[in-house]
Amino acid sequence: MESNVGAIEQDINTTSISFFRYMWVVIVGTLLSGCLSVFIALNQPNTYTAKVYLSPIEKSEGGGMSKLAGQFGGLASMAGISLGGSEGSDIEAALEFMRSRGFLQTFINKRELMPDLLALTAWEQDTRKSIYNLETYDPDRKVWTRTPPADKDVIPTAWEGYNKLLSQINTTYLKKKGLIELQVTTISPELSVNVANWLIEDINQFWREKDKKEAEEAIEYLKTQALETNVRELRTVFYELIADQTRTKLLSSVGDYHLLKPLSPVVYPEEKSGPSRALICIGITFFGGLLSVILAFLLTLRSREQ
Repeated sequence: MESNVGAIEQDINTTSISFFRYMWVVIVGTLLSGCLSVFIALNQPNTYTAKVYLSPIEKSEGGGMSKLAGQFGGLASMAGISLGGSEGSDIEAALEFMRSRGFLQTFINKRELMPDLLALTAWEQDTRKSIYNLETYDPDRKVWTRTPPADKDVIPTAWEGYNKLLSQINTTYLKKKGLIELQVTTISPELSVNVANWLIEDINQFWREKDKKEAEEAIEYLKTQALETNVRELRTVFYELIADQTRTKLLSSVGDYHLLKPLSPVVYPEEKSGPSRALICIGITFFGGLLSVILAFLLTLRSREQ
């Protein structure tokens, strides 16, 4: 028994001695990882986040539609019409739509964002000037100079820019507060502010046109139904609905904001939001050191087998 214990202790001692012979691998690997981490961290461009809180604009439908649902809901149901006591909130639908490919690709083309998405490499704080990769895009001539990927043209489409823009946008619906938090993070603080403002403007404009079109279609349909029915109560329902949809149509043409209103203007971010260079250095150095330890251990095992 004692001989077995002694053999195990001897084996451990031998392994430890062999492992310490390869400590230089751990030291060199960790140092190289540290140097690499510093190089990578310093070459990461600063990012700037523009943040704004949006408040949903309540539609004044409670009085009209709720009363109609209470007074004529049963009668309307017999006629195959759903009044619905409440139309619910468009907020969650709007937030999903804001991140949809169809909306963002249209947004990219309308705001001419492709150079900023695919060619912007840095931002000069002193001159407040955007720096582009000249091998991809020439900002002076406004010409694309890139070597396109396979099956792509020299001039990129909004399809290529969608994923990049999507990664720069973050929306959070704070249900308890009834607010939406919109964050846009890019290399340029000016671009972050502009994209945030443009998103608010375009989503409101889309919902404005959507509500106006739906109201116009509803009015035409209700007018036809009112003329065709002989039931006085139903005719009253139709005219009440026509009045309600007419009010919706008029309200869609009033004000700068139709669905989402910022609580305050988007503030220009003077300080960077990222990257965390310290975390980059710590992370890369740690994993480099860990891999070095594993390599040293494997070399130890191989030397013992020999």
